[in-house]
Amino acid sequence: MGKRLKRGLPVVAVVGALVALVCLSVLSRRRQVVLTDTGETRRVVETRVVAQLQALRPSSVDDTSFREAVAQAKDAPYVAVVWLFAPDGRILEGNRSVSRGTVEESATDEMRRVLEMLPEGALSAEQHTALLAASAMQKEGEHNDVYRHLLRQVHGRDDDLVALIGYTIDVNPAVGSPGVAYKLLVAMLHLGLGAYWLALPAWVWLDARARGERAWVWAVFVLLGNLVALIAYILARAPRSHSFE
Repeated sequence: MGKRLKRGLPVVAVVGALVALVCLSVLSRRRQVVLTDTGETRRVVETRVVAQLQALRPSSVDDTSFREAVAQAKDAPYVAVVWLFAPDGRILEGNRSVSRGTVEESATDEMRRVLEMLPEGALSAEQHTALLAASAMQKEGEHNDVYRHLLRQVHGRDDDLVALIGYTIDVNPAVGSPGVAYKLLVAMLHLGLGAYWLALPAWVWLDARARGERAWVWAVFVLLGNLVALIAYILARAPRSHSFE
């Protein structure tokens, strides 16, 4: 039984590695499609969410009906985060890491340096605040391939600026709903990778035990070091006439 298992483990490792590579290749191509900005999510958010909030014409940023509409916007299709900025730059709504403070504090250092380089009076106070707000929204750069950002003004009944409202939206409709095929590929990727990764130390444990060596030590070594550790074991193990039985 042990010899049959030992002969089968290399096959399991190879098959697992091939399955993982194929799934990774398909997922990589799928990811490129998913991250293609078709403009559809932007159009939906602009027409169904932004337009409705701008049409409210609230009396202030603390207007009850306006704040309720902002809260409801968080559940709108393709909307990941809703941002709310007061005209003076205070952050009233945002993501988990940035939900309070000011846009000046939350903007990137690069944006602050750029604004400092501009001549005095080159921008209005509203434009200055808007640029800092946009920078605060985009600060978490590791997710900027998955999301796009919108920043729009909200005016009151007297056409005065009441708030800046921002939206972090999915770059593509498929981002929020990957589908069954995508989830299946991810599961197969993990299964294949797991089979490959565990088959190697299992084979080393059987081989080292048959040779009278420290089986568990070598198995843990290969579990941590994988292929490099396996090669080291093969080079260092005691000689045997039929080593790959």
